Amino acid sequence: MLDALVPDLILINARIHTVDEANPAATAVAIRDGRFVAVGSDDEIRALAGAKTRIEDLGGATVVPGLIDAHNHLQATGEMLRDVQLFDARAMGEIVARIAERVSQTPAGGWVIGRGWDESLLAERRHPTRHDLDAVSPDNPVVIHRVWNKLVCNSAALRAAGIDRHTPDPPANVLYSGSFERDENGEPTGLFRDRAKEMITNHIPLATEEDVVAAVETACRAYNAVGLTGVAEPGLYPNEIRAFDRAKREGKLTVRTDMLMAAWGFGAPETEVGLEERFVAMGVAGGFGDDLLRLEGIKFMVDGGMSDRTARMSEPYLDDPDNRGTWVVEPNRMVSLIRWVHDLGWSMDIHTCGDEAQETVVRAFADAHRENPKPWLRHRVHHAYFPTPAALAAMAEAQISAVVSSPFLTNLGEGFVNSVGPERASRAMPMRTYLDAGVPLAGSSDSYITDFNPWVGMHAAVNRTTVHGRDLNKAGEGLTPTEALRSYTLGGAFVTGREDRQGSITPGKLADLVVLDRDPLTIPAEELDQVTPTATMLGGEWVYRA
Repeated sequence: MLDALVPDLILINARIHTVDEANPAATAVAIRDGRFVAVGSDDEIRALAGAKTRIEDLGGATVVPGLIDAHNHLQATGEMLRDVQLFDARAMGEIVARIAERVSQTPAGGWVIGRGWDESLLAERRHPTRHDLDAVSPDNPVVIHRVWNKLVCNSAALRAAGIDRHTPDPPANVLYSGSFERDENGEPTGLFRDRAKEMITNHIPLATEEDVVAAVETACRAYNAVGLTGVAEPGLYPNEIRAFDRAKREGKLTVRTDMLMAAWGFGAPETEVGLEERFVAMGVAGGFGDDLLRLEGIKFMVDGGMSDRTARMSEPYLDDPDNRGTWVVEPNRMVSLIRWVHDLGWSMDIHTCGDEAQETVVRAFADAHRENPKPWLRHRVHHAYFPTPAALAAMAEAQISAVVSSPFLTNLGEGFVNSVGPERASRAMPMRTYLDAGVPLAGSSDSYITDFNPWVGMHAAVNRTTVHGRDLNKAGEGLTPTEALRSYTLGGAFVTGREDRQGSITPGKLADLVVLDRDPLTIPAEELDQVTPTATMLGGEWVYRA
């Protein structure tokens, strides 16, 4: 046999779920130059070995393709992992105690950042206030971010930002401008919403490029440990893109990353000046890069969220008959921008939580594809909570992926129920409806908003229960474990046009795989979130071993 055809590595004695319909199961794979070259039985693959081939016996372990999160803020997650973790806090005392501990470890005057509280899961059923935080941090500025779209800061942070009772509210005539809460005496409580959060966050010291590179490295290690080998990273600015490139050059990037540039709907209107000129001047279009790091698309945010009642809906929120949510980008302008970006040659990932927002966006996508066909552009919507019949038809026609953030059902589901009631909440993220309609489906976490562990995401997609045990599967929208696995493999690869080289264990594809401690397709479905990788491979090299 010619040496050029001899595998570098052979893995045998495994239960391999290939996610390849042509060859769904195998026990061995052969790898050369970072790609799968053969998949089959132990005897078939052993016969390919040469004198220099390494053979590893996996001892009967289960193997699946490398997992892909189709909408994941990897760099921000790396930063978040250094912050005070509040996602599992269930009482105000827990929040305060964790902040107090970090304050004790922080130099005088240094900022303390926390993330993840959700008032719907707290025993007190209320937001924290500056008074809660002042009790343990009178001098260090403290900012604690809600899971989505709000923050609370202490008095020291208000002083640093120059905000007091005389500070005017943000302009009401700006979409999504937000507000900050005042008490009965007109004093700020510390709670800031929507874009008003920038009144505080603009005063937090900026991360250096070294900080951002370190955050990328931190997240990659954590992601490899749960089996993630690919993400679509949405909403990056030029300095963050530069840091990703540096992380790659320094060998710190071990998750294949499709970067999407931040565009309309992220910050104050002045931050959007010159976006068209920036994108035109780049001189390239979507897909520029290589198999490890690509500049793939552009991200918009066009409405708000569900649990804070800002997603743009066609029907009002529960007990709030005058509120149908908020547009972040004016809809007629958004439709025009979608067509312009499509014609320029970039895929788009657009945040749509409300049904009105989703239908408006996907109709614009379908019209753009119909009038100027560019099937290699993989436009998609993320969150995609409540598709209308018209939205389903447009998504199926143009093969627009629904990128569902399934862990939200577990971790934010109680907030959904509070906003729209249990019946409507049970129809949120209707994964079965999407598949039945022929709409491509991909799993995601939207980390750092919630847990990046894909096994938590698959558990949520199958079981659809909240952290309080509430059943959100009464409408029958849960997936099977096989479908959930596909959403995090081939489904994720399709989103960025990589299905020809990622997403399944198939000869010719990149050798990304995960070795597991149990078989996710045979264990009880309620145990899916307990699946634990013992090893993760990227391009034929082990990047994680337990």
